[in-house]
Amino acid sequence: MSKRQNGEGTLRKRKDGRWEGRFNAGVDESGKPKVKYILAKTQAECAKKLKEAIELYERDRVISERCTFLTNPNPTLSEWSRIWLDSYCKGIIRDSTYENYEFFFERYLNPRIGDVQLRSLTTIMCQQVLMDLYTHGRLIDTSKGKAGTGYSLKTVKNVKIAFQACLQKAEDEDLIPKNPVKGVKLPKLQKKEMKTLKVNELSAFLNETIRSDCYEFYFLEITTGLRLGEILALEWEDLDEENKTIRVNKQVRRSKNGLEVSTPKTQASIRTISISDECLRLLKGLKSRMPVGTKLMFPSPVSGTYYDPKTITHRLHRIQKRAGVPQIRFHDLRHSFATLSIEQGMDIKTISHMLGHTDAGFTMNTYMHVTDAMQQNVADTMGRLLTAKKDDKRKKVVDFPA
Repeated sequence: MSKRQNGEGTLRKRKDGRWEGRFNAGVDESGKPKVKYILAKTQAECAKKLKEAIELYERDRVISERCTFLTNPNPTLSEWSRIWLDSYCKGIIRDSTYENYEFFFERYLNPRIGDVQLRSLTTIMCQQVLMDLYTHGRLIDTSKGKAGTGYSLKTVKNVKIAFQACLQKAEDEDLIPKNPVKGVKLPKLQKKEMKTLKVNELSAFLNETIRSDCYEFYFLEITTGLRLGEILALEWEDLDEENKTIRVNKQVRRSKNGLEVSTPKTQASIRTISISDECLRLLKGLKSRMPVGTKLMFPSPVSGTYYDPKTITHRLHRIQKRAGVPQIRFHDLRHSFATLSIEQGMDIKTISHMLGHTDAGFTMNTYMHVTDAMQQNVADTMGRLLTAKKDDKRKKVVDFPA
C-alpha cells in the first residue's frame, strides 16, 4: 500500500491488477468512520481520481457546514429553486414577482430539467431548454398529432431572468463554479408599435362611455394616465378637492389568492398628481350619487368592493367596439395620455412624474416617436428661418410649435 500525506487517502494494487484508492469520508450515524473507494487501471489514474474525489468531498463538506438549509450539497434544480424562492425571494422581492418566479419554475423549467443536478447544468442545456420554450414550448396534444406552439419571446426572456438569478445565487454560495445561464443567447425582442387613440377617436370613445355609465372613470384615466391597478385602488380620501390633486399610493392586482391591494411597483409610483377643473367637477358629481360612506372611488357594482382588472378589460373592448374605434389595451390609454401631452408641449419631466416613471429618460425613450417628430418640426422651422431672404426675415414672424 502506498503511503500518502494526511488527507490524501491511500493507494494499493489489488490482486486483480487494478489500483484502489480510499479515503475517510466522515462518520456514519453510529459514529463509525465512512470510507470511500476509487478504482482505476493504473496507479497514476487512480491517484488522479482519488485526488478529485477528496476535493469534491471537501467541497461538499464545506457547503453542508455553511449552508445548513441544504439537505444535499449537490441539489437538483428543482430542489435548489425551492430553496432559492423560500430563502432568498419570499418577503424580499414583491409578492407579484415572487409568484411569477415560482410559476416560471413550476410550469416551464422544473418539468423539463428539474431533476438535473446543479453541477450538471451546462450553458448548452440551458440554451436548448429556453429556445425550446420559444419555438414549441406550449403543451403538445399528441393524441391529435398537433405540434405545440412557442411561448412569446417576452415570456421566455422573463423565464431566463428568474433562471439566471436562481443560479447566480447558487454560484455565490459555491454550489456551482459558474452560472451557465449567463452564456445563453436569445433573439432580440422587437419593440411593438405603440397603439394610441387620436383626438377624434378619444371623443367617440368618451361619448360611448357616457352611454355605458363609466364616463368619469375613463375621463380620469385619459387625463392622468394612471395604471389600471392604481385607478381601481383609488379611495375618496385620496382626492384633495381644495388642491385639485389625487394621491396614488396603492394598486389592485390579481394574485393566486384572488384580488389583493399592494403598494405600487416602484417608489416613483407613489405620487400626487393634479387633475383638471372638469375632472374634479365630474368626480364630485359621482361622489354625490354614491351612498354615504362609500370608500372606493370606483367600486364594482356587483361586489361593492374592488373591480377585477379582467372585468375592466372585457368591458373596455365592448365599449370600443360600440364606439367604432380601434381595439387597444387599457394600458394603451395611458400611452394615449402621454403621447397627446407631449404633442401639446408638456415637458417630459412633468409627464414622467404623472406616469410614475422612475426617471424622465425612460419616458423619453418610450415616447421617442413623438419627440422625434417634434424635433423634426423645429428643425424644419429653423431651416426655413435661416434660408429666408434678409428682407423676408425682417417681416416674417416665426412661430415655433408648442
